[in-house]
Amino acid sequence: MNARDTILDALRRNRPDPASHPLPPPVMLGDLDAGQARFVAGLRLLGGDLLERAPGEPLAAAIARRFPDARLICSAVPGVDGAVPVQDLPNAQAADPVDVAVVRAAFGIAETGSIFLSEVQLHLNALAHLAQHLVVLLDPAQLTANLHTAYQRPEFRTARYGVLMSGPSATADIQGVLIRGAQGVRSLSVCFDSL
Repeated sequence: MNARDTILDALRRNRPDPASHPLPPPVMLGDLDAGQARFVAGLRLLGGDLLERAPGEPLAAAIARRFPDARLICSAVPGVDGAVPVQDLPNAQAADPVDVAVVRAAFGIAETGSIFLSEVQLHLNALAHLAQHLVVLLDPAQLTANLHTAYQRPEFRTARYGVLMSGPSATADIQGVLIRGAQGVRSLSVCFDSL
């Protein structure tokens, strides 16, 4: 057993029983509006955008319209036409040439325009960070108001890996020059799609 495993094993053995030490109930603060309009405003504020489909337009056609130069589209969502299934990527390095990754978010946070992804949605955690563009399917019924309500969701207790994403990565220098897509995905597009 290496040092890391020894330390983690000791922590697990000495952890208090959750039944005998229950956590206090979290306080619900802030605006409890979980509406789509609030989510879209937060998403756009942080550099994300909506991928809107015309009535009856297949998702693959909407993606092709938004990203006409994409050569490799990888999907973690079953049934996305024209995309390589994420299960076909043998390791994290194989996600490097992905132009567009398609995933389904567990839920979205209206206040911040964020989406939550875990290993359950991604199958390969690197996919959400190495792809050039990220298309996220989000069921509007899975919007929650803010971080206080988001922490009540079961995904926070069951996920081994989780990330809240709010648009593409960005960086700014002291002169106020903002660059979006500096590292990680260059764009994040949300498409409302009911389950």
